[in-house]
Parts: sequence; C-alpha cells; structure tokens
Amino acid sequence: MIAQTAVALARQRLPPRSVVSTITTEGGSAVNVIPARTRAAIEMRSPSLDGLRVIQRRVRACLEAGALATGCALELTPVGNDFADLRQDTSLSAFYRDAMISRGREVKVTDAAVASTDMGNVSHLVPSIHPLLGYDVGGGAALHTAAFTDHGTSPSSDRAVLDGAFGLALAAARAARDPAQRARLTRGAALRQGSPPER
Repeated sequence: MIAQTAVALARQRLPPRSVVSTITTEGGSAVNVIPARTRAAIEMRSPSLDGLRVIQRRVRACLEAGALATGCALELTPVGNDFADLRQDTSLSAFYRDAMISRGREVKVTDAAVASTDMGNVSHLVPSIHPLLGYDVGGGAALHTAAFTDHGTSPSSDRAVLDGAFGLALAAARAARDPAQRARLTRGAALRQGSPPER
C-alpha cells in the first residue's frame, strides 16, 4: 500500500502522457495474517524512451520506499523488453492513406503512443508505418472486452483485414516504383543497420 500510494502521488511529477498501471497479484491468504510475500505487476508507458527511463526510476524509488518502510526485501523482475517510441515514415503513411481512401476508408496515422508494441523498436531501424484500422463492433464495444472480441470474426473485421493488406501492399508498391523514394528508403535502412535503439 505504501508503494502504491507513493506511485499515485508521484504521477503529478512524471513526464506528460506518462501511464503507470499496477495490480496486486498476490497479497496474502487470510485477513488476520501478515503475508510472508506479496506480488504486484506494474506496466509503465511513455511517448519516448527518455520519458520511460524517468518513470522507471521514479517507480523503482516508490517500491524501494515501501520496502524500506515495512522492513521487507524487494525483488524486481523485468518482463520482456522496453518498447521504443514509434516513428512513422511520412511518405509511406501518405501512400497508405491514399490507398485506403480509394477503399472508402478514413485513416488515422499518428506517432502518438496508443499501444504497447515492438513496432516502435522496428521503426528506429527501418522506415515503417503502423496505421490504425477499425471495424464495426455493434454499438461501440470497448477495446479488450469480451463484447469486442465477439466482433473479431465478423464480415466487417474480415473486410478490415483485407483493406489493411491492400493498403500496405499498395504503399509498398508505390514506394518501389518511385526511384527517389526507393533510393531514400533503401539508403535509410542501410544506414540504420547495426545501430538498434536502446532496449
């Protein structure tokens, strides 16, 4: 509780658009017994790797404060790798947008952090796009819910997959047919080889 309260109070001092989400996964088995061990899972998000490092340091300090105050030992176990910020290629995004408009779709292409994905790490190495594409969820089912999942096999979702594949293929074809774009993209990919982002 001390650590979670410290995290909650630290939020106002975190970089803009920071997200810290916590859940207690193990907290004891009886109300009248102090648990020998507790566990929590924490996810941190930031629009940039620099911001993520700030969040990680601050959250670590909050956890250490809880351990210090209660005389507990603290063990931190990182899960997976850090995801870098997403850098969308402007020209490829424009080509994709044009392709999707030809399919009668509105397109949103943004660098804003909208999901946890290693696509950000990929985009630091090679020119990339990661557009968003929606489908009908019948009355506005919220993301990551059972109701949303139920619509994942609908004709609307199948159409979204086909439209997305078409848009990506056409964007790549347009870039390949344009000598200047082809040279820019292959040159940029060659320059990035051997210099992956910090993970």
